[in-house]
Amino acid sequence: MLRRCLLLSFWLVGLASIGDKADAADEWKLIPYGGLKYVSAANVKSFYRFTELEEKGKKLIFKSPNLVMEWEINSQAIFINKVKFVLSFPVIKPTYRSIVSVVDLAKLIDPVLRPSYIKHVGKFDTVVIDAGHGAHDSGAVGVLGYEKNYCLDTALRLEKALKKRGFKTRMTRSADKFLTLGQRVQVANSVKNAIFISVHFNSSDNRLANGIETYALAPQGTTSTNGGRASGFRKGNNRDGENIALATAVHAMAMHRMGVEDRGVKRARFNVLTGINKPAILFEGGFVTHSGDARRINTAEYREKLASTVADAIVSFRKAVGGASKRR
Repeated sequence: MLRRCLLLSFWLVGLASIGDKADAADEWKLIPYGGLKYVSAANVKSFYRFTELEEKGKKLIFKSPNLVMEWEINSQAIFINKVKFVLSFPVIKPTYRSIVSVVDLAKLIDPVLRPSYIKHVGKFDTVVIDAGHGAHDSGAVGVLGYEKNYCLDTALRLEKALKKRGFKTRMTRSADKFLTLGQRVQVANSVKNAIFISVHFNSSDNRLANGIETYALAPQGTTSTNGGRASGFRKGNNRDGENIALATAVHAMAMHRMGVEDRGVKRARFNVLTGINKPAILFEGGFVTHSGDARRINTAEYREKLASTVADAIVSFRKAVGGASKRR
């Protein structure tokens, strides 16, 4: 129950005070190392006015009344109010100081902790919903069914849930139809004042793999969570802060409600994300190749709950970034 309360306070209550306090903090003290720039854990504690920084072996725990952030030396996984995030570069301790890359600080940690400070936020009243795969492209072949069918059913349920909450919607597909990734991007980019969510379900050769993960576009010059070159990529939609805040809102709400394994908020350069000109995420609602996940995914109740959860998370996201224009 404590974990759930922390999640709710994190996205619905606790962020405004963090932003107000951080404004008065010292500037970042940059530390060059290995061709990158880093910031110390102590500097992070000071800037965000955490009340305590505790070190337990390789773990660093930042504490405030409504916020707990955990790092681990030599790991790319961090936890913010028990929600998992995967950094582009690991937290390291090359000398006596633990440090985090400036890229991860600017592109992940800060927009997650202070969504109302994200720059270039535009108002939106529409959600473009992309049901993955379709027609001859079945997607993952699961224990009990095809990914393409689960994607479409969940996307249609999400469309209804969003309309009930006052949003306009645009579907990339509303039937068992094939669209190229380029066509999906073209549909998304044709809609003004919108955000984009691509709905998928996961698969793995490892039949034990399970849970939910949420992807935002990897920032320029970083590797994807699942590997890939760090350079030579275009900027994509250039909405890094909004992307990660949207991913956080959806993923945190899913962890609060769905009772499944937390595989984290991750970054990747999926083709359906790189060309989008608006805030965008790709959501993986579980593994069709895992016996437990597959049974849940195969039920209308699970897909309905998933759709309702994502819709509520979008409401939360709009509230969280709503003060950005005032902060700027």
